[in-house]
Amino acid sequence: MPRLTPEASAFDVQAALKGVVIDRTRSIGPQIYEALRSRIIDNRFPPGTALSEKEVARICDISRTPLRAAIQDLAGEGLIIVKPQVGSVVAPHDAARVREAIFIRAAIEAAVARRLAETGIDEAALAPVLAAQKAAGERDDYLTFFRYDEEFHRMLAQMADVPKAWQMVQSVKAHIDRQRLHLMSSISGRSMRAYDDHVQLLEAIRRGDAGDAAAVMRDHVNSALETLETGAPES
Repeated sequence: MPRLTPEASAFDVQAALKGVVIDRTRSIGPQIYEALRSRIIDNRFPPGTALSEKEVARICDISRTPLRAAIQDLAGEGLIIVKPQVGSVVAPHDAARVREAIFIRAAIEAAVARRLAETGIDEAALAPVLAAQKAAGERDDYLTFFRYDEEFHRMLAQMADVPKAWQMVQSVKAHIDRQRLHLMSSISGRSMRAYDDHVQLLEAIRRGDAGDAAAVMRDHVNSALETLETGAPES
């Protein structure tokens, strides 16, 4: 269990929560859950950060009841550790959870790719997302690329008529994304390699080659594991 270090205790939670605006016409719990989750994933809340319920509730001007529920949900995902008498701490990176998440994601998304090779895709709908990916890749802007990468994979599941498949992926992939955004944004050319994978995937789907489409998708997802384990670009 991680200890609360002086550095973690002194972390500027208010600065990290800048920009959080709660819509009082909507349920507060899901909003604060998403605000905290996104900041853990993109490392605005790095591992070891102490999250005081009192402080977060004050900064976001919410009651502690929906906040406590959000923290429990995040603890269930392994993103936060709740320690009695101490409080909530952002969990360390967990290599075992990353491997498990990549295994699950590769299996689900390979099945999506296989299905699309059999049913076809809406290329016109995908074109703007691909163009945005390419532009971000050419700028070596991994954070922007990541956002369009998410949309690309979500749209594939939707086009395969299995939108809940992407929801299942989302439920396990936070541990992958934390390390992706921490490491891969520093690897030159990583975005363009991912973009090239997407192009190759779409070519296999156009040919109706279900086996190749599934293999390309599986390799694409698994490449994240190789990069995360070596800390270097794939060869």
